[in-house]
Amino acid sequence: MMRRVGFDQALLRVHAAVRNPTLWPEALTDLADHLGAIGGMLTRHGHEPGTAFVVTGRLDPALASLYLRDGCARRTPWAPQAGPMLDHALWPTAAPRHGAVQDEGLAPQRIGDLAMLNYAPWGGGKGGGGFAFRLDRRAADASAGLLRRLARLAPHLRQALDLAGTLQAARITGSASAAVLDTAPRAVLLLDTAGRLRHANPAGEALLREADGLRLVPAPAGPGRLGTALASEGCQLRRLIATAVAAGLGGRMRISRARGNPAWPVLVTPLPGAEEHLFGDAHASVAVLVGGAATPPAPDVLQAAFGLTIAEARVLRRIAGGAGVPDTAAALSLSPETVRSQLARCFDATGCRSQAALAALVAGLP
Repeated sequence: MMRRVGFDQALLRVHAAVRNPTLWPEALTDLADHLGAIGGMLTRHGHEPGTAFVVTGRLDPALASLYLRDGCARRTPWAPQAGPMLDHALWPTAAPRHGAVQDEGLAPQRIGDLAMLNYAPWGGGKGGGGFAFRLDRRAADASAGLLRRLARLAPHLRQALDLAGTLQAARITGSASAAVLDTAPRAVLLLDTAGRLRHANPAGEALLREADGLRLVPAPAGPGRLGTALASEGCQLRRLIATAVAAGLGGRMRISRARGNPAWPVLVTPLPGAEEHLFGDAHASVAVLVGGAATPPAPDVLQAAFGLTIAEARVLRRIAGGAGVPDTAAALSLSPETVRSQLARCFDATGCRSQAALAALVAGLP
């Protein structure tokens, strides 16, 4: 039975699954409920043995083995990384779509179509894969709203798989894992249980050298700790790190920068399991990922992405960059009441219910 699941709740479940892969079935179920789908799949197939997998949420588990056994995974023409698409649009009209999967797996569950979102790093010559959500015939006939909701989720889902890959590499073993972290385009800072810096990738080192909003505070002995320009944000960051250590829960925040630069989006997440092997005895247990796009997308991009007016898109861009309502009103020569009215329209258009969720959505846009 489908439940009402909000945008923020679905994303929280996804990030829990990133940290603990056994939670992907629950995350896929919540995503399906948010979208209005029967159930969801996360699937990857490759041309090398042992590289294929399917995880399902609220779908017959037998569908996973059937999907791989029938060869459907390799035949599915995953689109290049773009917006979500319906499965039937990817197949030539005269071609059989799924063979035994259709006859034995989809038809008995009254599945009319799939909404598919490709994950590009799994594609190309290596194979293909991504997210697929199963629609009943009624949802398939009225799929425009579902595809819009999936488009809003798309940058977050792809970012989650990026992070999952980084954490998976960290679970494997030492030097190879460090190399993977060092090639990550975002700043990655690994901390120990006391919040002291144990490793920074090149992007992280550059960010700390810049000391624009986030800096390294030297300690009398041993590695330093992260500090922020604003004391209140420093307290929030320390609480997120402490929660990640004590409860294994991650969280997001934004860190203000000087000279009017857009705030840094920050994700704090625990590193489960074997991360003590990453850097000898350093015992890195928390990852702080900083950044995304250096600035929010241009207003015309936001206007097209969410169906806003250009005035609403300008407000969204300022709010997503970390500005508050008074600052946005002053910068755009508007009244605070006008900014609040346009911000309410931005909430309606994106499905977000908080400024933090709105900023995270915009930060994930390409």
